[in-house]
Amino acid sequence: AFDVVRPGGAFYAFVRAPGDRATAFVEKAIKDNVLVIPGNVFSEWDTHFRISYATSDTEIERGVRILRGLV
Repeated sequence: AFDVVRPGGAFYAFVRAPGDRATAFVEKAIKDNVLVIPGNVFSEWDTHFRISYATSDTEIERGVRILRGLV
């Protein structure tokens, strides 16, 4: 399970990455064709990643399946 920071009206969410570094998780996700952005682009912490949900339900479901498989 992922811990998600509740969005404040935007079309993206910050999700706590498993492991010690979000960038390592993001690199794995990108290799599996899921584009997420490491949180350290937006803050000094490398603990979360940003994911957009401004896409179809089908794409969100595909992305979630892949991300779960990386844990």
